[in-house]
Amino acid sequence: MSVLTVFLASNGPSDGVRDVLTDLSAAGLLDPFLWIDEDEGLSGVSGVHALSVDGGETAKVALQDILASRRVARVRLCVLVPFIEGAQTVRVESERAVADMLVSNSGSAQLVRIRMILTRGGLQVPDSAAPALAGWHNLLIAPEDSNGPGMGHVSLSPTTDPIVIGRSAAPVVAGIAGLWAHVEHAPFDDIHIVPGDAIRLVRSFYRRLETSGAEHDLRERVLDIGGPLPLPLDAGGSVVYVEDVPLATGTMAQNLWAKHRGTLVGVRVPKPADVGSQAIGLWRALVMFFSFMGSALRNAPMAFYNRVSKGISGAVASTVNSAVFGSDSSAYTIVVNGVGPDGRSVKWSDFSEASHQMMTALDPGTESRHHSAATDLSRLWNDYCAGALTLADAGERSQGLTPIQVGANRAVIRTAGDIVPGRDQRFTDVPGIIAASTGVSSLDAHDVLAISEFRSQLRELEQDQVLGLEARRTASTVDTWGQTIRRSYGFAFGQILAGGIHAARTEVSGLLSRLRAHTGFEDQSEGIRMRQRSLARWAQVITFVTVLILGTAGYATYREALVWWHLVLIVLVTLLVWFSSLFILFNRSQQELFQMINRHRRAAGELEADQANLRTALRDLDRLSAAYRQHVSWSAALGSFLSEPLGRAPARSGSTRQIDWGLPRSAGIGSARPAQARIVEVAERLRSELFTVGWMTSPWDGLTRSAGDHVGALGLDIRQNPELLYTKQGTGSGSALDVWSDKLAAGDIVLDGADVVWERALEELAGPKASLIRDLVSSIEVHDEGQSTMQSIDGFMAGVGVSGELAEGGYFDRTMLTDLASTSGRAAVCGGRANQVRLGLGLIAVTTQFSEGLSREELEFGKPSTAVDDDYSYEIPVSPDSEALDGFGRSSMESPVSDPFRAPSIDGMNF
Repeated sequence: MSVLTVFLASNGPSDGVRDVLTDLSAAGLLDPFLWIDEDEGLSGVSGVHALSVDGGETAKVALQDILASRRVARVRLCVLVPFIEGAQTVRVESERAVADMLVSNSGSAQLVRIRMILTRGGLQVPDSAAPALAGWHNLLIAPEDSNGPGMGHVSLSPTTDPIVIGRSAAPVVAGIAGLWAHVEHAPFDDIHIVPGDAIRLVRSFYRRLETSGAEHDLRERVLDIGGPLPLPLDAGGSVVYVEDVPLATGTMAQNLWAKHRGTLVGVRVPKPADVGSQAIGLWRALVMFFSFMGSALRNAPMAFYNRVSKGISGAVASTVNSAVFGSDSSAYTIVVNGVGPDGRSVKWSDFSEASHQMMTALDPGTESRHHSAATDLSRLWNDYCAGALTLADAGERSQGLTPIQVGANRAVIRTAGDIVPGRDQRFTDVPGIIAASTGVSSLDAHDVLAISEFRSQLRELEQDQVLGLEARRTASTVDTWGQTIRRSYGFAFGQILAGGIHAARTEVSGLLSRLRAHTGFEDQSEGIRMRQRSLARWAQVITFVTVLILGTAGYATYREALVWWHLVLIVLVTLLVWFSSLFILFNRSQQELFQMINRHRRAAGELEADQANLRTALRDLDRLSAAYRQHVSWSAALGSFLSEPLGRAPARSGSTRQIDWGLPRSAGIGSARPAQARIVEVAERLRSELFTVGWMTSPWDGLTRSAGDHVGALGLDIRQNPELLYTKQGTGSGSALDVWSDKLAAGDIVLDGADVVWERALEELAGPKASLIRDLVSSIEVHDEGQSTMQSIDGFMAGVGVSGELAEGGYFDRTMLTDLASTSGRAAVCGGRANQVRLGLGLIAVTTQFSEGLSREELEFGKPSTAVDDDYSYEIPVSPDSEALDGFGRSSMESPVSDPFRAPSIDGMNF
């Protein structure tokens, strides 16, 4: 709720209160407030000017502008009325005018009217002072000082010094007006106003326990991951460190590949089975023979060939080969040979574009073409990250990626760099001359292909007379560095993806070679066609001779040169010879045809399989290349996270609220100073609760959820759905994932996982582990009068902030009461408000106590004071003859002069 606190005062003793409040504000102890000086600020109701105090900084403002520029739910108008001899008080007309203006200009804000009377016993009240106004909280700040409620007090001596008055009154004013920062303590916002002109006695206590130093040491000890990863707590048993790191990381990488291999590698079409030679029966042979004869006699031998081969030819192979080999030779040489148009080795990142070009060339036509969507690999990268976190904290996150088991216990990897290497493990020892020749100045420990390519470049440079020596030295350094990173989980999975890319390239090369071999079938088919035409001509010749013989025999018979039975015999023999010769010639000549047909059919089946497998292999190559890009980006992000999963510890900051002098007993600021051994003990007990199995989930999720905030417009969709980050393209694409991982690796994104875990630690300390806080704050350092003293926590707090009987009991100083009011128990506390709030491990506590309403007749503002001069000594009861003795223990030769008799009394009991 927005609250505006406004003070109205006149010059004089109130200036001391204002100055002390300003100092407390500069120390960060008070909320902002406005101060209206009656003489300077009131120039008519329409123009009220005030001094704005915020963080110790002051500025002149117009009260109306403040009210018009902010939404305020409550306004507290606090008028300081000095009942001190010679002091000028605020005129009643001014009080009412400011109150009316606040009511009319603050909208629907609730106005709380408070009048605070400043006085010291024994001083004459100004004639113009009005002790009380109806409809206001009329409060008399008790002229006393005490450590806490229910304790003895010191009666403050009369004085007109504004600094002395402000020193003791300002903390009480802050408690009454609800000014203390970080604590909701405004006791008179919801208390009824005493009817008439009754006045309440009031006092307030304040304690602030600073724990910034102890909290920093504890946080640093609890969240320190600079060494080995912590052994998490497992409710079912203990967690141990893995000794065989390559086995653990390799197993996790293989399990991840086995789970998602079907997403990355497509299913291949098997080759058709070889059914062998098929026997042709006599009847089918005769049918085929007569069919051939019919085609030959019609002079259309290829009709028979087409019927038998059923259109099997090398046309399909020619189409495929022209598409693959004739569309873009550069794409072919990149995929098959791994070299570019200039003959130099290409990078792995070029394979994806080349495979795209070849897949487009294989697309049969524009009518059946369609847009191909990138494969969604979000589950793969969710599991990849889950596997890395599982190796670090033994938490179960994904089916099939179980924590490492060592016997009956779960196990974690000791060093974060053995899971996914971070930016500190990059290879940067590349000489300038080598970097200029290769274009490589550094290598990431998880980028397997980049390391392999760089090593190949160095092998080529080793043959150079100028660069050879430096290239060999660099190659040796790279090999040594490579031995330290090969056992990591990130490198192991990168090797699997790199192996998949190499296997896909090899398969594509083999399939293209097989497709190129199919072009030979076209030449074989042409030879078969020529032989079919020759056979047809022989069939025509033999048939013509047969017809000629039969015609001659028929003509001879017609001329009666032959008898009829001779004709029958000649016809039968001629037809038998014709059929036998042609049938034998047909069988012998067609064996080659049927062998060719069988080869064609088998090749056609293999061609279809090879063509389908080529498309699948090209898709695999494209998919694996895209996956490898994502692998590089996700490994960079994970490496940065695992190296500092909780971020860097904040620098130690000194307390900005250190006050060495000036606070009264009622207000205290102390700093916890625990022993180092106690901090270590508390930290270890907290770590056992915080670092449980799966403890990295919360910091990692927090990091990925905030990714959209670090990539500008690229992260609009990620801010709405953080899971979309796992679908983005990888390195070199300029995607949100690419930009985010680069910023993480460069250290441009501050990891805030420590804040998440520390919040859990504070929740533990506020709940089940609350007793640990008392161990940390058992010794309190308090500065006073420029000196440091050590106090216990109970002695420092003195019951401040404790609700119940302690906050609502006790007695006020009776200096301001008449004898009748004192003996009637009117000095008793009738109510109080106590509040406590924790700031981290620290504590702010406020208690304000007040009496019943007292009439003007029950108060004696000009009554002589019996206060001692030492403001820092506890109140000591004064005996009737003390004035004559001039203090305790002093003897006199003269008879003492007794004080006027007063009945001795103790609070709540009269004698």
